Amino acid sequence: MCSLVACAAAAASDVRTRKIPNAIPLALALYGLAFNAFGGWRLALSAGAAGLLVLIVGTLPFSLGAFGGGDVKLLAACACVFGLTGILPLVLCTALIGGVVALCMLVYRLVRRSERVTVPYACAIAGGVAWLALGDTVFPLLKITSLFPFLKTP
Repeated sequence: MCSLVACAAAAASDVRTRKIPNAIPLALALYGLAFNAFGGWRLALSAGAAGLLVLIVGTLPFSLGAFGGGDVKLLAACACVFGLTGILPLVLCTALIGGVVALCMLVYRLVRRSERVTVPYACAIAGGVAWLALGDTVFPLLKITSLFPFLKTP
């Protein structure tokens, strides 16, 4: 629930200002590490490794200008919440919703006839987190492993 609230706040800020305050990913990462630490040192280590992995891999699209730094930090913070086993579903859900957000921004650009429109990718990250949360709780048919069986862990 905390990850949903943090991502919603980041998405609102990203839509409004195209910036994500550093406090949001930092607080979310600390929450994810603390939350997983209650499950033991292995889960805490998995959470830290997941966040670090996403942060390292995310520097490439950031350096190419495909993502903003706040987007990379927010996705890494979400990875701290979901741990190593949740990285692939998180990235897959985020990418699918990111495609929808990008299409919406393209339509907006065409309707407004503007030259440059940036994509508030925090909305896609928030959508990916919401998708995973809803699939695990309220709507089991949305569970990502039901839609994509190759994501099931043995």
